[in-house]
Amino acid sequence: MGRRTLLLIALFLLAVGLLRCGEDPAKGPSCPGSDCEDAGLFAPADAEPRADSGIIDIDGSSDGSKTDASSADANQADAEPWLQPDASAPAPDGSTSPDASWAGADTGVPDSSEPAAGPDAGLPDADAPLAGLDAGSVDASGPAPRPDAGTLGPCISGASGPIAVRFAWAGSWSGSTAHVVYETNGLPDTSRWKAGAYSTSFSYTPTFEDIYLGEGGLALEGNNFMDVELSTLGLSTLRRVTLAIYGRSYNTTASGSFEWQTIQGMNAAPTDLVSNSAPYEWYAADATTEFAAGDDGVLLRIRPGPSSDALIVNRVELCFDAD
Repeated sequence: MGRRTLLLIALFLLAVGLLRCGEDPAKGPSCPGSDCEDAGLFAPADAEPRADSGIIDIDGSSDGSKTDASSADANQADAEPWLQPDASAPAPDGSTSPDASWAGADTGVPDSSEPAAGPDAGLPDADAPLAGLDAGSVDASGPAPRPDAGTLGPCISGASGPIAVRFAWAGSWSGSTAHVVYETNGLPDTSRWKAGAYSTSFSYTPTFEDIYLGEGGLALEGNNFMDVELSTLGLSTLRRVTLAIYGRSYNTTASGSFEWQTIQGMNAAPTDLVSNSAPYEWYAADATTEFAAGDDGVLLRIRPGPSSDALIVNRVELCFDAD
């Protein structure tokens, strides 16, 4: 057979092979070199460009896929088991699950363990007192710091006398329930000794307020009042009784005062005696005519007075010059 004939036969076989490679995969076997030798059962997979199986040959040789060993597969799950991250190995932050944030990549998500950097929101730090204001809150476990008694004896309000009766108002925070802290009772008979805050309105709860401008105290305003139960048994002579409050007028523009009443009578401090400014001060008035010696049922009622008719009362003191 001559060379011309052999050349024609070779060209014919080449043409047949090329025609078979262009044949519809679903109708016949795939072209040479395919791993599909199942007569078309899985042929649709050959109809699309085949993705890299992701197996990286250690020796750098081609694995028959369209991606050779010189390019890393972006899909970490396609890598050989020994090339995948160990899910049981702890990350630098102590976690046990693989996380791109510790693999060196920036995920763009702020670390929840650290405060996010950003502009200052302008809010005061919850751990620090407000600038320019006295945090002055009174711990519920005890009264506010006691004003200096100086050399005035048991009475710390500035009044003179050998017998002092005093209580304070305390609370946990602004708006919390105010409660009484009994500080001293120097009367001979202490069997009757009670103080409280009440109102002619229903559903009244004493509230502790004004912790930023002073020590804070009972908000005494409107129909609210304080009742103090005492006994003057054992006293034969009352020369002077001084009623004093420690606090301020609870009003931004007006000063205030206080009024009191017992079975013996009623009286009032001068109008606007109590300043509305801070710091707190002691404000005293003569209440001698409203008390009697030897009375085992004293009931003293104290109300806010003009002009503000609203007070913050941190302490109340009665100073007796008696024997």
